[in-house]
Amino acid sequence: MKIPTISTIDTLTLDEAHAYLDAANGDELEAAVAIATDRNKLDGTSSSPDDAEVHHAYFLLRRARGMDAPSFDTMRVELKKRMVQAA
Repeated sequence: MKIPTISTIDTLTLDEAHAYLDAANGDELEAAVAIATDRNKLDGTSSSPDDAEVHHAYFLLRRARGMDAPSFDTMRVELKKRMVQAA
């Protein structure tokens, strides 16, 4: 996704959630990182999102789909595992 598909940094529609999930091949965490990155772009920030920003995007992704909020600690552990695997 080169152009943000979200229209606001505060909410996420069900269609937007599905678009991010489709682009991430169903990987919620990868979709959340993309959402957080695009939210930063819309906010005028070019820096990579931090854990709190990714968690908020993850929360928006799950809320749009009627799901429970994700655990911040579980998400951080998974992000760290993926960083180690990528290295």
